[in-house]
Amino acid sequence: MYRELIGALSKGNQWVKLQPPCADDEMQRAETVVGYPFPKELRELLQETNGDHYCLLSAEEIIENVQRNREIWLPLFEEDYSREAYLDLVDRFIFFATNGCGDYYCYRVKEDGIPDETAIYIWEHEYLGEKCWKKVAGSMEEFIHRYYKGEI
Repeated sequence: MYRELIGALSKGNQWVKLQPPCADDEMQRAETVVGYPFPKELRELLQETNGDHYCLLSAEEIIENVQRNREIWLPLFEEDYSREAYLDLVDRFIFFATNGCGDYYCYRVKEDGIPDETAIYIWEHEYLGEKCWKKVAGSMEEFIHRYYKGEI
């Protein structure tokens, strides 16, 4: 479903290159590194295409992004945030796509450690705290429609 939808919406976009499906062990590794189970829609998307070299991240890119957030960006914010506060502001998101300008699309993980599957957010990298994220879609299908149509 997602592969066909992206293919149809990105027709003529030379930069979109749908990848083969993500292997189950690679997806499990990504979930382990992220520290949260992936929402059902994200699992289904990765089972159809492991990224598109345009917007959607592969499982490996999801892992790399988490490691960057934890190991590289954290020191830049240490003056303003404790490690725990920073990780709470950044680590409670499952980033799965990017707009190419430093912002990411993601699911927010609730305090109980379960991802909120009813909303997809944009996480704007210029800010930390409540200001950095806002809802852009209610489902993966809506996100894909809106992104590839240039609405978000």
